[in-house]
Amino acid sequence: MGDQLTQQAVCNTMKGIVARVLQVEEGGIMSGSRITDLSLVESIKLLRIGGRIERVFGIELDNEVLFRTATLSELADEVHRLCLREQEQAA
Repeated sequence: MGDQLTQQAVCNTMKGIVARVLQVEEGGIMSGSRITDLSLVESIKLLRIGGRIERVFGIELDNEVLFRTATLSELADEVHRLCLREQEQAA
């Protein structure tokens, strides 16, 4: 992702990822949405979401994070933190 990566940009990108994996409308996904409550999410779909997040953001996301974060916003915070750490290590 770009140099001006913000938590909001991460969250917006993740909404698109979640919508595509779950085959739901992106507009129905809010930052406060609980991922596990969306469209009968099962473990395999959650892992697919995690895999896409890793590819899009170029990070390694612990699967435990997917299962313990309550909302999309909380997961976006974690992904944003990991992205910033990757950028710092690359500099």
